[in-house]
Amino acid sequence: MLRLNTRLFLNCLEGVDDELAARRPGPQTNGMGFLALHLLDARTHLGSVIGAEAGHPFAALLEGVRGIDELDRLPPLDEVRSAWERVSAAVADRLAELTEEEVLRPSPGDYPVEDATVLGAVAFLLQHDSYHVGQLALLRKHFGLGAMRYR
Repeated sequence: MLRLNTRLFLNCLEGVDDELAARRPGPQTNGMGFLALHLLDARTHLGSVIGAEAGHPFAALLEGVRGIDELDRLPPLDEVRSAWERVSAAVADRLAELTEEEVLRPSPGDYPVEDATVLGAVAFLLQHDSYHVGQLALLRKHFGLGAMRYR
């Protein structure tokens, strides 16, 4: 699921430039750039949950931000894509190394799943990726870019 969502994220952003990334369908709806940044933030969080500290290039920008209207600016989408690929590679490498003992430890955070282990946290965060990748796919269609590709 991690590798699939990693690829689908990039596929959803194919053909999207900074101008389009900043557009919002309406005042209550996030744009593609904010969703991409949010997904990167969640992916770096997943990395920290499993011990794959890959760094977050936009941590200072997101400090205290709870929604799109609190964000001063969107970073360039190419920088978000690049960070996504770097962080995702570190997370994939670390996931491959996890032992049974590590995944069965108590989760370091409180996630809305019954499994309170690291494995439960990973499962939730991957589902979270899928949810927002779906939003990116819908926004692609809304803005006339065509459907997201699975391949």
